[in-house]
Amino acid sequence: MSGLQVEIGGRFGRLYRLLDWPVRLAGLNLLWLAGVLAGGVVAGISPATVALFAVLRDYLLGRPPRPWHAFWRHWRAEFVRSQARLGLPLLTPWVFLFYLLAARGTPVAAAVAVLGVAYLVVLAYLPAVLAHFELPAAAAWRVAALAAWRAPLWTAALVVAVVVPVAVMVFVVPAAIPFFLPSVPAVLIMLVGLRVFGSLTGPVR
Repeated sequence: MSGLQVEIGGRFGRLYRLLDWPVRLAGLNLLWLAGVLAGGVVAGISPATVALFAVLRDYLLGRPPRPWHAFWRHWRAEFVRSQARLGLPLLTPWVFLFYLLAARGTPVAAAVAVLGVAYLVVLAYLPAVLAHFELPAAAAWRVAALAAWRAPLWTAALVVAVVVPVAVMVFVVPAAIPFFLPSVPAVLIMLVGLRVFGSLTGPVR
């Protein structure tokens, strides 16, 4: 019996911890939805997103939090300040979409599309930066841009790793959306972010 315990703790320990992640992500996704609703949807998106990334950060750093308590603590702390630091930036992709549609069929459309993709890549890192560092908005944008463009291979891999599961959920298994969107993209972004942030801006706070 003791040999079985050693085997589970050693050889299969990582497997068991890996199998915890689907349940963990589903639970965090439901918390994110609750956080969005608690803020009246529009005002709830940004604090819920930063709180989701903050809880995932603790898990990935090997400091498992109490999810419910940690999520709402971060949500309350971020409710006001995240509106400007993340809420407004989340609205700006619509600006690129407007200009892309306006420039449709012209040479300018390609330039707008490239700028839009570059902007979205930096924006994808932003909630991870806000969850990882205590930075004002301008400094957070600088770190997000550095993470995106000084680690291009990681960024390219991240784009693929995010787009594929999102596409699968949207077009193949839409029933998974309430349980794994945005938690799956968030954990992938946070995982990559933790690998590149230290080399850019110093140790973890």
